[in-house]
Formats: sequence, C-alpha cells, structure tokens
Amino acid sequence: MSKLSKIRSIISNWKFQTIILSIFFAVGIIGHYWDYTYPFMVVLTPFVILISGIWAIHKCLKKRYLVLWIILAYIVTFLLEVLGVSQGFVFGPYYYGDVLGPKLFNVPVIIGLNWVFIILSLVLLSEWLVNLLFKSRFNARIKTLFTAIFTAAFATFFDFLMEPAAVGLNYWLWTLTGDPLNIPIQNYFAWFLISFSFALTLLSITKNERILLQESPHSPWFVLIQATFFIAIRIVLLVS
Repeated sequence: MSKLSKIRSIISNWKFQTIILSIFFAVGIIGHYWDYTYPFMVVLTPFVILISGIWAIHKCLKKRYLVLWIILAYIVTFLLEVLGVSQGFVFGPYYYGDVLGPKLFNVPVIIGLNWVFIILSLVLLSEWLVNLLFKSRFNARIKTLFTAIFTAAFATFFDFLMEPAAVGLNYWLWTLTGDPLNIPIQNYFAWFLISFSFALTLLSITKNERILLQESPHSPWFVLIQATFFIAIRIVLLVS
C-alpha cells in the first residue's frame, strides 16, 4: 500500500474522524471560555454545525429515499420552527439570537438541518440498541416502535442538556423567562413528538434503502460529542 493510500485509509476511518471531531469541539469549549476567543467561536458556530452534521449523514446521500426523507424532515421542522417563533406555538414563546447564522422568517436556516442530523444519528443508535436489548423477542413492528420511542427519548434528553447552554450562548431565548433552567415543558413534549414522528417515517423505509449503524458508525458520535460540548458549556457558564 502506498503512502497516499495509507493516508486516505486513515482519513476515511470513522474512529480517526471521531477523534478529530472531538478535538474540534474541545477547542470550541476552551474558546467559549476565554473572552478574546469567544467572538471567533460565535462566528464559527453555524459552520461547525453544518460541516459536522453533513459529515454525520454524508453516506445517506447515495440513498434516494433517504434524501427524500432528509428534504421532508428539513422542510417540516423548519416550518414548525417558523410557527413557533412567530406564534409561540409548538415549543413555547421564544426567538433566535444572531449566533446561528443567516435567517429566513426569523429562523436560522441551519436549524432544520440540525433536526435532520440529530434524528438520523439517534435512529441509527436506537435501532442498534433495540436489536441488542431485545434481539428476537419481538417482531419487526414492535422493534420499530421501540426504536422510535428510544430515538424520541434520546433526542428530548439531548435538548434538556442543550437548553441552558444554548440560551447562555444566545442561540435562542425564551420570552417568558430569563432562567435558562426554566424551560417550558411543552418544548420537551414537542421534541419528543417531532423526533418520534420522523423516526417512524425514517424507519418505514426498507432497510436496503437506508443505512444501518455498521454502515455509518460515526453518526451517533455527532450527537454524543455535541451533548458533551453542551454539558461542558453549562459548566463553563456556571463558573464564569
């Protein structure tokens, strides 16, 4: 094997990619802590979300039905965000700051993509976990239901971890409270129902038309690393 082939092999290895992504987010944690690097981190935020998210789902782009699901999930979640910001429905009354990049109808265009990244990654993780825990105890339909429930639960817990840090970083702000820990309960119900619904629609695609965890083992790490980032930011905000 030539040196160039070895380099390509290393770069394409999901473990190597996960380490690089972890380092990148670790730098982000440190950068958010120091005042003189904080503005630079704010500028980079939407690009980090976009690049790391595309990296998490790039293998899906070869699957026609997955691409259609991504488009549908993006449009619907973005419209729900628009409805939420304009009317206070869905999640509760809130508005977005200027950190997450360009907006359309007062909603950052990256938001719908982040929904796609999170749900898709957690479906892969949840499907693997359900098969590990239940094996052949249940039929395929019951396993699909459990996978959707696990996905929704994980996504809602992810949002629970993210909220105080996101508010502290001015990603978005809740209009009825200044307390980043006092988030409207309907927000978490909305996260659960939206994630559950799109997990079910994704799982309705036949297995040969979508990817499984073994085909994209790096995908769940996108969410896990993000969750670690937000936990660290919560700690930074508490001590700063």
